Amino acid sequence: MPVFNEYHYEPLCAEDEVRLVVLDPATREQDPLSCSIIQSRRPARDPDYFAISYAWGEPVFSRNLEIRCDDDDISYLRITPNVDVLLRRLRALDIRHGLWIDAICLNQADEIEKAQQIPVMGPIFDEAKGVHIWLGPEDGMTAQLFTFLQGVNALPEAKKEKMASQIATLMKTLFGDGLRALGCYDDFSKRPWFSRRWIIQEACLARQATVHCGSYSIPLSSLVLAAARFQSLAMSSYPIKVMANLRRPTIRLTILELLWNFQEAECLEPKDRIAALLGLVHCSHRPRIDYTVHWTELYKQVASSILSLGNNDTKLQVMLHLFEFGAVSVPKDTTYPSWVPDWSKPRRRDLPYHSFIKNLDTYEPYPNSPGYSAKATLTFHHDALQIQWRSSLGEPRDRQVIYVTGFNPPPRSESHKIERVANTLHELFPPSRDSTQRILAVSSLMKTVVQFVQSRRDPKLRESSCDTLIRNFTQRLPEPSQVEVFNSLRQIDRVLGKFCLFELGPVGPRNEASTGYGVSSQQIQVGDVVIPLWRMEWKHDRLTNHVNSRETTVTMLVARRVKESSLQDTTSLSSKEEAVETGRIVGWAVCVLLDNKSSFEHSTSFYGKWKNNLYKEQQCTMRLV
Repeated sequence: MPVFNEYHYEPLCAEDEVRLVVLDPATREQDPLSCSIIQSRRPARDPDYFAISYAWGEPVFSRNLEIRCDDDDISYLRITPNVDVLLRRLRALDIRHGLWIDAICLNQADEIEKAQQIPVMGPIFDEAKGVHIWLGPEDGMTAQLFTFLQGVNALPEAKKEKMASQIATLMKTLFGDGLRALGCYDDFSKRPWFSRRWIIQEACLARQATVHCGSYSIPLSSLVLAAARFQSLAMSSYPIKVMANLRRPTIRLTILELLWNFQEAECLEPKDRIAALLGLVHCSHRPRIDYTVHWTELYKQVASSILSLGNNDTKLQVMLHLFEFGAVSVPKDTTYPSWVPDWSKPRRRDLPYHSFIKNLDTYEPYPNSPGYSAKATLTFHHDALQIQWRSSLGEPRDRQVIYVTGFNPPPRSESHKIERVANTLHELFPPSRDSTQRILAVSSLMKTVVQFVQSRRDPKLRESSCDTLIRNFTQRLPEPSQVEVFNSLRQIDRVLGKFCLFELGPVGPRNEASTGYGVSSQQIQVGDVVIPLWRMEWKHDRLTNHVNSRETTVTMLVARRVKESSLQDTTSLSSKEEAVETGRIVGWAVCVLLDNKSSFEHSTSFYGKWKNNLYKEQQCTMRLV
């Protein structure tokens, strides 16, 4: 194609100005694609354009789109085969309205225009007359599957068990075999459109939408209802879960909730992990983003905005996002904040930081208020997160790591395994100290971790040469506790292959003041500060019913002290207050804290006294950068 025939875009002069494609009619499908491109302001009422939602596919621009210009000149734009096919399908439907399609209506070579237009793609789909969704060409099962989807829509309302039975009967009627039907539906749900991130707001904001698969079409509402009913079979996958939720929202969610719920939806550009969902956020809670910056800076902007404007529960939600998405890593920039979640990848739940549900595809309400009781208080100013917690849950001087082990490679031999387990147990429970409470705390922690991470398919532990060693330690306990504690401690070598186990205590030599134990999926170091965020929401099975002790399971943040005197913020400190320590977040952990019942916190009347005297407790503070 000659250079002088290439289409040249006229600039968009206003934020609400868009380009629209008007297709020329054709008598045959194979006729060349031709159109005109017009520019207009998005109408506030009575929109006269349709938006197109599709998956880009491979970026191979091997087809030509003929564009008629005002001066009767003809120029060309290179498009992908997928865009070529979908435009031919829409031309065959004789749609007489303008079409908005990002591949053509955005100047893909103009980064400034894209930075201005991409954040307002939500309103473009929201204000359109309707949305056409293109799933790609049909296959040999499309007709049968669309008949099935319409049949599921026609089923009478019923309870879950009855609905599952009706769907199973329909599958057998239409496909002759339930497994064949499930395979067909699974293949359909794996079409690239369903995993694309941008389609979430494109479909959810549509006033009305039609799904096209080759020459077959179905209303989006029928697809959504069928997917929602299909979930009654308890065989849902992430694409089907997304499919069931592609409806116009009755309430607008926060960006944190959207990032959490649609964590597997894919896009090529990390910035689009956020930009693709902004249209679903209420304008009053929508963070402003600068699409021209690097994605790590954009994530920092969004996290800073949320931390600045949100209440304490919202700030704790950011911490939970940090635990499951991980933290953004910028090794070359040591000043980059340690509190920015890495939303560029899906969530992982390594430990039960707030929920005991391991499978992220399992439905559970979004944690608007993580944990309960004695939550830490977070404030944000001057690009630093300041965290405060009550002294009853631990000060920096007695809530730091004093011993750590873990991330062990597989043992070289059985004798090596025995040696490793023996060394760990002797370090945790030295004979010079009363180790009863310590053994109970560690075994309780092992039980929590194993119950969470272990699959039903995992083989049970066979008799081990370490069993005799572990029994020797459990003999220090009252007899009723020995069997349960033994079964928990047998898992210690398996747990230490995936996690690190650490002991909390005061500065200086290890002594009787040990305050608890924790497990983390990050590499923790001796001297790290461990900060309590919230107590767990589930009732943990205790192993201390037979001794005079009590334990508390707490989700904790792990910070490493840094010297930052030049950046230390002292504007909020009075002359009587001590300087605030500064640290960087290096991990997160599930901890079991164990104290004597005779202490103030764990006395019989602790909860009443704690509630009445909360204001008397010392506030512990650390500044996180």
